[in-house]
Order: sequence, then C-alpha cells, then structure tokens
Amino acid sequence: MLPKDLEEKLREVDSSQVKRREMVSWILRNKPHYVREMLQWTFNEESEFLVKSCRILEDICERRPEAFFKYMYLFFEQLPSINNDIALRSCANICKMLCYNHYILKYKYFRNILNKNQRKVMAACCFDWLITDQKVACQAQAMDCLLYLGKDKTGAWIYPELIAILNRDAPNKSPGYQARARKVLK
Repeated sequence: MLPKDLEEKLREVDSSQVKRREMVSWILRNKPHYVREMLQWTFNEESEFLVKSCRILEDICERRPEAFFKYMYLFFEQLPSINNDIALRSCANICKMLCYNHYILKYKYFRNILNKNQRKVMAACCFDWLITDQKVACQAQAMDCLLYLGKDKTGAWIYPELIAILNRDAPNKSPGYQARARKVLK
C-alpha cells in the first residue's frame, strides 16, 4: 500500500518531464525513503503506477544516484522478473547509469557501487535482453552495460560473447540496433 501523500503526488504526474522532475525534487527533498516505495511499485505488474514509478526512478538515478544506491538491492532482486516494455526500458537505462557510476565516476563514498552478485545479475539480464525480442532502446542500453561490465577482471568472458551476438544479430536488426552495435564493436 502506498502512503497517501505519495499516491496523490503520483496521480498528479503525467508524461511530461516537468511533472516528473517536480516529483523527483519532492521525493529527494522531503521523503528520500520513498525511493524504496517507488522500487516496490516498479516491479508490480498490476500497478497503475508502474510506468510512472519507473520513469521517476530513472530520473532519481540520473539526478542523485546516491539516493538510489541505498535501496539498490531491491532493484537487483526483482530485475530478472520485469516484463513490461516501458519499465524494461527504464530499468535498462538505470543499469547503464549504475555501470557508469561504478566504472567511470567511482563515487568517493560508494567506490564499489555494484557488488559481484549484482554485476552477475545485470550481465545475465542484459544478455537476455539482447537475445530476446526486445525494443531497440532496451537492447542499446544493454550493449552499453555489457561494454562497461566487460572492463572488470571477472567480466573478461563478456566481450567475446557480446561480439559474437552483435556480429550474428546486427545485420538482421533495425538501423538503430546496427548503429549501436557498430559503436560497441569499435
């Protein structure tokens, strides 16, 4: 059950970026513990707030990722079970941002943002998204995640697998997929 004030705020949010940004600001300023509530609704397939909560979490992760790090374990527990296309796109983008924060930014207080198990779950999900029939936006984010995850000592196996999949599938896919595959294969 959602707290009443969060539910009211979510009902006000529409597809505009302005409303989502207002919601993100409200959560981060007043109720940072609501990030946990948003995560629970992200993985509830019957939720009327599924798409809104995914997009808002994506914006939270972009604006203040450290607010997301605290509850990240919930994200990785449920990540393999997500089915909704829009939610999947947002989750793939969150994965990409987490990889970027882990491998490129290396936050002072969160040096090892992703633990070994979380990286393993992410790699498995990204490969699943690449080899199953998903939207190109999700697959492009998965390619980027795998590119980051392959930088790890424990992820040395990722590059050969990724290259094989991209070389096999890219000629038969959309121009967007092909463009991202070319970028990754460089």
